[in-house]
Amino acid sequence: ARILGYGERDKQRSFLISLLRDPTKRAMSQFFHFRVSEEGWQPTDEQFQSYFRDNARRLSNYYVRDLAMDYIYGLEEMQNYDSLVQDIIDEYDFIAITERMDESIVVLKMLLDLNYGDVLYMSAKSAGSFTAAGGGPKQKAHCIYIVPSFTTPGMKEFFASKEWKKYIAADLALYKAANASLDKTIDSLGRQEFEQQLATFQRVKEQAQAKCMTRTIYRCDATGRYVGPKNSTCLLWDVGCGHDCLGEFAQEMKI
Repeated sequence: ARILGYGERDKQRSFLISLLRDPTKRAMSQFFHFRVSEEGWQPTDEQFQSYFRDNARRLSNYYVRDLAMDYIYGLEEMQNYDSLVQDIIDEYDFIAITERMDESIVVLKMLLDLNYGDVLYMSAKSAGSFTAAGGGPKQKAHCIYIVPSFTTPGMKEFFASKEWKKYIAADLALYKAANASLDKTIDSLGRQEFEQQLATFQRVKEQAQAKCMTRTIYRCDATGRYVGPKNSTCLLWDVGCGHDCLGEFAQEMKI
């Protein structure tokens, strides 16, 4: 956010949104996706721990470093993150939660007065499937198998250590604050109305995904064959996949 200059945006003419995931789950996903799936690392306890230790300046408290509008001095020495976390929460118009994706989407729909058809989606990059990698000047585009992540006893021990708890302390504080903010927003919108809209959204989402599953073409097919962006039905990379079919479904259902 700091590098992109989001702190200087016109807040009256913009809507700044971000997404958070449980910090430990995010770390697991990052390691298995970029190192195990893309680069072929063995998912051993030693590899996992060395990866995060060797990249601590970049990966420790990743979310806080990434979402803050200014450079954070002395983050490693901080004992209390309340002020830092509140500054980040205040800067964003909305922060969604990965583990509460449907709830987050419905809240966003209600805040922006959108239709259900505006927020339907198809999942992409699921563990156990294929996704595209490369495509730059140094590497030809190809498909990789997304190795499902798993937790070993050694990893669990590492996650329970003081070292790891410090590694994600600020991120965990931000994650908890964003969850509390989401709940507060739901209460302000009216929890009963929210629950009704959530049930409707999940029902139409299931119908839409059933209709569009076979018509959604990703850059990599189910066998690992590279299809390419021109033949896919995604707006960009693996984003907005199946948008044309979802749009048709929304028109048919008048939602």
